[in-house]
Amino acid sequence: MQISSRSKITSLKGVGTKMQDSFKKLDISNIKDLIRFIPFKYRDTTDIMDIESFKKVEEGTFLAQIVDVKNIFTRYGKNFTKVRVADNSNRIDLIYFNQTYLSKAFKPGDWYIFDGKISAKGKTKNIYNPTYEKYVGDSSMQITLGKIFGTYHETEGITSRQIRKLLLLIKNDIPRLIKEYLPKKLLEKEKIIGIGEALTQIHFPDSKESLQLARERLSFEEMLRIGIKIERQIEERSQKTSLPITIDEKLEKQFLKSLPYILTNDQQICIKKIFEDIQQNKPMNRLLNGDVGSGKTVVAATVILQTIKSGFSGILLAPTTVLAKQHFETLTQLLKPFKIDVELCISEKKTISDANNKLIIGTHAILFQKELPDDLNLVIVDEQHRFGVEQREHLLNIGENTPHYLTMTATPIPRSLTEVVFGSTQVSTIKEMPINRLDIKTKYVPVNKRIACFKWINKKIRDSKLTEQAFLIYPLIEDNESSVKSVKTQYKNLTNSYFSELKVALLHGKIKEKNKILTDFKKKKYNILISTSVIEVGIDIPDATIMVIENAERFGLAQLHQLRGRVGRGNLQSYCFIIPSENIEDRQQALKRLKYFTTHKSGFDVAEYDLAQRGPGEVYGLIQSGIPRFKIASLGDIELLKKTRRVARKLILEDNYNLNKIIKKLFK
Repeated sequence: MQISSRSKITSLKGVGTKMQDSFKKLDISNIKDLIRFIPFKYRDTTDIMDIESFKKVEEGTFLAQIVDVKNIFTRYGKNFTKVRVADNSNRIDLIYFNQTYLSKAFKPGDWYIFDGKISAKGKTKNIYNPTYEKYVGDSSMQITLGKIFGTYHETEGITSRQIRKLLLLIKNDIPRLIKEYLPKKLLEKEKIIGIGEALTQIHFPDSKESLQLARERLSFEEMLRIGIKIERQIEERSQKTSLPITIDEKLEKQFLKSLPYILTNDQQICIKKIFEDIQQNKPMNRLLNGDVGSGKTVVAATVILQTIKSGFSGILLAPTTVLAKQHFETLTQLLKPFKIDVELCISEKKTISDANNKLIIGTHAILFQKELPDDLNLVIVDEQHRFGVEQREHLLNIGENTPHYLTMTATPIPRSLTEVVFGSTQVSTIKEMPINRLDIKTKYVPVNKRIACFKWINKKIRDSKLTEQAFLIYPLIEDNESSVKSVKTQYKNLTNSYFSELKVALLHGKIKEKNKILTDFKKKKYNILISTSVIEVGIDIPDATIMVIENAERFGLAQLHQLRGRVGRGNLQSYCFIIPSENIEDRQQALKRLKYFTTHKSGFDVAEYDLAQRGPGEVYGLIQSGIPRFKIASLGDIELLKKTRRVARKLILEDNYNLNKIIKKLFK
């Protein structure tokens, strides 16, 4: 019986129930899943050398004949297999450790393709554990060596080689199994290859050029998901209505006059844009993007004040209890002169009062309320990516009219991404920091200066008469790697040594009393908080002046910047020390990133650099929700983003038939 894309993986020769279970761990259950399982890296072994040429370059791929095979057992109980190979140009010995079965597998006279590198031990030069594949006389029939081949994510019982062998069984059927769904005219106009050819070449590339064409097609497909989603959101949002909010300019002047500081130009521009939005009968959909400590909350306060005084209610949704309480305290104080009713909701058991014309601040507990104010006309969400799509949509679909929607984030979004990715959302940016705010001094601390750093922190806190506080951040809760420090181990080590006379608290995601520990730290019951990165969002501790981040290369730069922003919230000089691991993969590149971080204080500069070096990283959480992570495409490919949005717009406006076909394929 002919297999189809929906046929179970067991329909392929050699796949039994045990292998089927292993494939499930890779989310592969049928033929389509297997074909859509994309390699994450490639190696080019098409340049096959003779042994003499290989010896000169000492690394690569060569073709040779088996001459002799010997198993050698040492007096220490170790064993290795010595394989002598030769061709017309020279000979060389291959050494395989603990693989004595090779003495039967390798038969003198047979030809093999080998891939590896020469290593010298003393005066002897050998190749240790090179990969190999029997030469079948036709490179098109080779599974791996002699080709450009991909490496797949593996699991117990499934290797990349096994995946390639199974795909080879259906290679010629791929165009039949995965049907084209993009219109022929579109393929021709955008100069992209068909899906069948792309999926064949992504697994079995004929050349670097054909692999690139395959990647371009599959990237286009992934990016088109974003394009269609954004353009449909724009279309749907244009159909919704909201109630305009009247701006009282006199009230605005009174509010600004009540502040103990002057707003920055960026804050004033953002307020103006928001006011323009909320005066319309179309719902505002705006993202307020401001660096850590740039003053987003006071901007939110201006729109809240105008909303309440216009006779409506508003909701501010925060991702954590600590942050919700912080917003409650700050906004209650800011709005106190104007007699605004502010209510806190951080428990699912709490029932919100049925009064209208007020501000409700809370966590996800708000979403469990049976009834919310029927005059709700403003929803503000802090760090929206920490909430599900359904949770946010619930608040926007309560009544007949859609509330105005403002989301705030301290994750800096690269300039190059804002106009393309946030298509259905207007973006306002605060880059200026409040006047008289001291810059945080960021220092790179080499591992050999780590102890000196701790001694300095101890002295600094004691010299301040225990008024200043410090954070120490670690990437792991428990030990699992020798070079990566865990928060539990360091808490034990440091409280028994350099900080033995200070009050130190431990915090990580598995501790239930997280909110109490943070509150106690804010009340100065502790001098030092040793924590994982759970403290990165929004918490405001004015007397915390020192941030230490160990194993810093394990964090993205945007995350490091968020952590740095937890200090420097008061009027004292603050410091951020980043300490790398002793052993780092790709050490030079990692240290280059960390050095860049120490010399750039702007989160937007850091975000642009991170985008160029590592892709979008943390920005992924901020893009339009409901889109899977890319396998091939990159959000950094701005031109492709623009192209797919243009294509999506054209399909929505002119080609509903093909649009529906494409949506079925892309979003099912």
